[in-house]
Amino acid sequence: MTENDLAELRVDAAIRGKWNIGFFASGFTFWIFIGIICNSFPLETARIYMVAGTFLIFPLAVLFSKLFKADPFTKGNSIGELVGYTHMSVITMSFPIVILTAIYLPNALIFVMAILYCLDFYVMTWSFGTWLFGIHAAFRTIIVSLIYFAIPAYRFTLLPFIIALLYLTTVLLIPVLRTKWLKKNNENQN
Repeated sequence: MTENDLAELRVDAAIRGKWNIGFFASGFTFWIFIGIICNSFPLETARIYMVAGTFLIFPLAVLFSKLFKADPFTKGNSIGELVGYTHMSVITMSFPIVILTAIYLPNALIFVMAILYCLDFYVMTWSFGTWLFGIHAAFRTIIVSLIYFAIPAYRFTLLPFIIALLYLTTVLLIPVLRTKWLKKNNENQN
């Protein structure tokens, strides 16, 4: 694969997949759900809803992708397929950790989910050729860690809504940054 091939795949994925905006809208919805659950139920009950909510992320991502007119799978594009496989890998490979945490250390479940569910963002940074997703993941990990360890009384009230705010910020930035990125990369290809 040449540098030009990679650039063409990135442009195609950006046009058809719209930088996976549907997945980020789904993440926003998921973390609002987690915030409501954590503030409405005792932890013993909330942890079950938190784990069950994980199964809603993908269907919601597909629904939001349709609303944004984005192709969440970008079939035939190896960049899009890499991102898709990475999303699936993070969820399937982290699920045993999430289950064990929910059973044996429920207080840490929100922390574990917050960090594990953004591991694939670093692959998206490379795949899409933008810093946006890596910055989201790095900032998220830092802020989640600070809140979790420094102000534990606010873990369940503050964390989910801050993560939701990060997702919302990312959703709002994607169209702006993607348009600039496409303009720059289309000029470079011509």
